[in-house]
Amino acid sequence: MMTREMWDALDTGLAGLRTHEAGAERVERIRTRCVAVVEARRRRGRARSVRVTAWGQRLEQAAAIALSALYVTAAIGSSVALLR
Repeated sequence: MMTREMWDALDTGLAGLRTHEAGAERVERIRTRCVAVVEARRRRGRARSVRVTAWGQRLEQAAAIALSALYVTAAIGSSVALLR
């Protein structure tokens, strides 16, 4: 555990460090690179969500068809049982 004196020494050491300001050209270059990375991730995310959505829609349709077929089969079975 750090004592108060250790924290004070750390603060004094950090206060003696110089600060570095990046030039406007470098800042713009970094910003452009970051925006490009974010846009690329966003495009990949959209493409993935479209694939997942399309797959989910197919699965939902298949489940609806299966349940409908089960319901119709049960209804026909009940109708046949009533006619006997």
